[in-house]
Amino acid sequence: MAELPSCSPLQYCTAMVNFHMKRIVFLLVFICFFIVIVFFSEREGFYKPKVNMDGNSYMDGVSIIQRKDGVVKWTLGSKKAIFLDDNNVKLVALQITFPEKGLTLNSDGGLYDIDKRNLKIDGHINASTADYDILTPTLYWDASKNELFSDQKVQIIGKKFYVEGDDLNSTNDKATLNKNVKAIFYYEKK
Repeated sequence: MAELPSCSPLQYCTAMVNFHMKRIVFLLVFICFFIVIVFFSEREGFYKPKVNMDGNSYMDGVSIIQRKDGVVKWTLGSKKAIFLDDNNVKLVALQITFPEKGLTLNSDGGLYDIDKRNLKIDGHINASTADYDILTPTLYWDASKNELFSDQKVQIIGKKFYVEGDDLNSTNDKATLNKNVKAIFYYEKK
């Protein structure tokens, strides 16, 4: 049988309590650490990782998919995303698709503001649906207003109409052309 250390029973009990207290404290610290990790990993958008962008860092073949309730709202594809600084990303050969609206937008590129989530799209923009095409040199997306607008000439070309104007404002519900608006409607004689 093992021989007990040469100390009083009170000293032995104190040593055992200290040993068990250390184990309990370690277990509590581990549980708290685990809860903090789970809390931060579950909070979307709360933690923004810092990425060092020395020089012109870039990514090839970028694809972003926005879903809501499991349904794809839009996809963005770009041949190249060049990080100009911590806040601005230049997108090259841009394509944005809105499956629910049947609309696909193509352009030479754009500039994305990470903090504000705004997007400037420029260079030979062609947005197409089954019924019409929209042509313009520049579009801006203001995320805070959920608004798409242009201060450049916009042409909308349909199968039976042609409309142009020098200013476009568009929300989810409506699009408005302003300034020097011209329209031509085609019809067939029967």
